[in-house]
Amino acid sequence: MSIHDEIAADAAEVFREFGKPVEIGEQTVMALVSEPTETVSLEPGGFVAEGNFTVKILRSSVEAVPVIGKTLIFAGEKFRIVRTANRPPHPIFTLTVEPIE
Repeated sequence: MSIHDEIAADAAEVFREFGKPVEIGEQTVMALVSEPTETVSLEPGGFVAEGNFTVKILRSSVEAVPVIGKTLIFAGEKFRIVRTANRPPHPIFTLTVEPIE
């Protein structure tokens, strides 16, 4: 068994125990969701709040890694994928998402 196989087996157990349901397209997968972060920047016309968080998903739970611009639903709210971290053959990929306004 390769190190990636061992990581995948251990990660699957963690996702089963601590994962939260996330809808991507027609599919619901269990994901590890970080705490949302919010920053405020001064823009012309006032302060603008921006926030994002990460969603970690097991590669084996989806047919293809979602791409930037695609939406997902978490806790009943829609979010847009703005960044991906995808390192095959690692069994987990990470999506950074922002709320859709």
